[in-house]
Amino acid sequence: MEPMTMMAIGQGISAIGGLFGKSRQRKQQAREAERQWQLQQQQLANQVAQNAYKIEFENQMLDLYNKRTMEEFDIKLDLYDEQLQINRDAANSSYAAEQFKLNENMQQAALNRRKMYSELLRVQGSQAARGDTNVSKSRERADLINSIGEYGRDQAEFDKTIYNAKWAHDQRMSGIASQHANANYSAWTKIAISPRMKLPGQGAGPDIINQVGPAQVNTGIGFGDIATAAGQGLSSYAMFKEMSDYELKENIKHIGKSPSGIHVYEFNYLGENTRYRGAMAQEVMFKVPEAVSEMDNGYLGINYDLLDIKMEEVPV
Repeated sequence: MEPMTMMAIGQGISAIGGLFGKSRQRKQQAREAERQWQLQQQQLANQVAQNAYKIEFENQMLDLYNKRTMEEFDIKLDLYDEQLQINRDAANSSYAAEQFKLNENMQQAALNRRKMYSELLRVQGSQAARGDTNVSKSRERADLINSIGEYGRDQAEFDKTIYNAKWAHDQRMSGIASQHANANYSAWTKIAISPRMKLPGQGAGPDIINQVGPAQVNTGIGFGDIATAAGQGLSSYAMFKEMSDYELKENIKHIGKSPSGIHVYEFNYLGENTRYRGAMAQEVMFKVPEAVSEMDNGYLGINYDLLDIKMEEVPV
């Protein structure tokens, strides 16, 4: 074999190896992208579940807090009503005590007034009954006048005492009323402002972007790869002669069978316009399994030397 031919074959083998290496690398990228996508979806699902749990837990805690707050406020309202009743009872008791004291003072004053008046009458009667002829009429008159004057002075002092007692009574009654009002106000301040209920937080919720799928990775052999290999001295036919995997082909058309019963198809490779005629490795492996082998890139290839058909380019 001539050196140039050997060189071309060597370059072709090197190009095909590089081509399959790129395809294998892309398949690995696709698998890694799929794994990353699955992991991302799992993480998003966990995040959604955690957010849902957190929101539900917070809502339940808010409901429990609001329920307890209202229960406490209801107790405060009941205590307020009880306190008002206690204040009324205390005020009424104080009013009654003060009124009893005033009535007692007034009764004592009336008794003292009657004693004073009786004493005046006694003095006057004693003077009238004395019958002393040696005492002049002017002296009797003076004694009577003195008795009446003394009674008047005593009566004035007595009235002053009664007035002071009545004034003190009014002041104490006013103080009781003021204390009652202050006690009611103090009780009211404890329930004047109703408790503020807590509401769930407002917002748009968790910011979650659901990825539809992984980044697309081209795992086939495209026109760019073919052009690269062709630049290294290979024709399209030479590159794809043994690449017979179904996944590498498109626009597949069945045209017949070989004498041994192998189905023959026309097709073109992914990203390539040139049409070829040949078999599908997935079918050949059932009829002539020794003619099919797995290549380094993971795809199936056919050794056409073991078949009764050949792979060829379809003329235009």
